[in-house]
Amino acid sequence: MKDKIKVSTILSNGTKVEYDVILTFKSILTGKNYCIYTDNTYDKNHKLRFYVAVYDPTQTNSFLGEPTTKEEWTEITNIIDNVIPLKKV
Repeated sequence: MKDKIKVSTILSNGTKVEYDVILTFKSILTGKNYCIYTDNTYDKNHKLRFYVAVYDPTQTNSFLGEPTTKEEWTEITNIIDNVIPLKKV
């Protein structure tokens, strides 16, 4: 079985939190690289909670921020809707 790729961050209270990477991709629309990751929790609609960051794959501390435009979010949402299944209740 392939090991999951993890990313981590340090919260303001000093706690280290790890996330599982769902996928990474380079947008043909923006030329930016995106990382979609999760803490493996679900919202009230039974959808997996996920987070998205713009990143630079050539850097060690590569997260550069979040997507900022409607076009970016539309593309990301379309990709996520085709990759992440709804949790069966």
